[in-house]
Amino acid sequence: MMWDVVVIGAGAAGMSCAIEASRCGRRVLVIERSDRVGGALHWSGGHLSAAGCRLQQRAGIQDSPEQHFRDILEINGHTGDEELIRLSVEEAPKTVDWLEDNGFEFAPECPRIVYGHVPYRVARTVYGVRKGLSVLDVLLHRWEDCLSKGRLRVLPSTAVVDVLASEGKRYDTVLARSEGAPELLRFQAHHIVFATGGYGASRAFFNHKHPQVPLVSAAYPTADGNGIALLEQKGAAFRFAEYHLPSLGGLETPPGSGLTDFNNAWAMVLTGVYRPPREIYLNAEGRRFMAEDEPNADTRERRVAAQPGWFFWAVFDQAALDERLLDGSESPLLIGWSRERFIDAVGQHPGLRRADTIADLARSCGLPVASVVEEVKHFNSAVAQGVDERFGRTYLKNALTQPPFYGVKIHAATLVTFGGVRVNNRLEVLDTAGKPLKGIYAIGEILGLGATSGNAFCSGMALTPALSLGRWLGQRLQT
Repeated sequence: MMWDVVVIGAGAAGMSCAIEASRCGRRVLVIERSDRVGGALHWSGGHLSAAGCRLQQRAGIQDSPEQHFRDILEINGHTGDEELIRLSVEEAPKTVDWLEDNGFEFAPECPRIVYGHVPYRVARTVYGVRKGLSVLDVLLHRWEDCLSKGRLRVLPSTAVVDVLASEGKRYDTVLARSEGAPELLRFQAHHIVFATGGYGASRAFFNHKHPQVPLVSAAYPTADGNGIALLEQKGAAFRFAEYHLPSLGGLETPPGSGLTDFNNAWAMVLTGVYRPPREIYLNAEGRRFMAEDEPNADTRERRVAAQPGWFFWAVFDQAALDERLLDGSESPLLIGWSRERFIDAVGQHPGLRRADTIADLARSCGLPVASVVEEVKHFNSAVAQGVDERFGRTYLKNALTQPPFYGVKIHAATLVTFGGVRVNNRLEVLDTAGKPLKGIYAIGEILGLGATSGNAFCSGMALTPALSLGRWLGQRLQT
């Protein structure tokens, strides 16, 4: 049987592409290595950005894809693939409106400006009440409809091992192996779409692409780079690894694993906008290196990435731990962790430390004692004087004076990867000479965040292009 389209990977991009191709009457096979569809949507915060969608219009917000495009290029300094960025932002409002038409429930505060990335000029970030699962709910509804009509077939727990070209040098054959089955499966297709994700979950692949970057991964477990590696074997070009930036806040868990969990063990250090910093940040040399209340997320990411090991210790005292906001609520360093949960965890995790003196805390954290003592002395003096002459911190209300003292080891972690395969404006994969690998396309994080966001995190420019470009491609794959 000759399939019209074989989609490899059933995350946001792959599902979107398969749904649209099926809706257009194509016979679609989806091969997914996991036992469930949805990929990183099971973990994702689900942030989307769309200029000119109906939700914005109802809120009276004047916006346009052209302004969205200009804002992105201003944030990333005209980096990335401008053709893909433009196509993504032009398709974005159609995608968000489509989600709404299919029952998507927006969080009540949307659209909004978010400061965990460099902010847009207007409120154009949206997400659902169930975060990434809100998107998955819509996709699953359409997915089940396509399955019921017989236009879509899914092979779960099946890994693609090769793609082959015919005599005409067009790739039209997919070889795969299902879990527990020794024999290879062979599928013929007019179009082969790779939507296999990034590589942040593979230490070997990540280290190969970023030999100087320490990896603490918050990536979805199937983001292992296998799809990229297979396409590189066929001559595909790889680009934008040099753009790599971390996301700040990871607490390594389990200890020593090199992993962190964005949803359960993350510190509010993405920006100084949302939470007053009661702590100071000390690098591996026991030195402060930035104003802890710096509002610009991009500045913060780059400052931490310039530190040895790409981590720092957040150090504070008991008064800071006990302090509450004016309305009596807590504003914890670790998101969602109550004071009691934090105290119970201290000492049980090597990244959470407590001591009765600053010197003992430094020893417990493995930091140079003299440097830490000196930095705390300088900071306490800055609080007393009301001026931080060294770094320009303006929030100066929490001297470190009341024992016990605490330290939290915070990592610059990898949520997504910036490097990926190169494609043209038809989403055909290109080789190192810039020529298409005929019959092969790529969508989603396999393109690298650098393609659609450039060398900075732009709000919504990971998930929105995955959905939008997936839908766009699925509508255009002709037999």
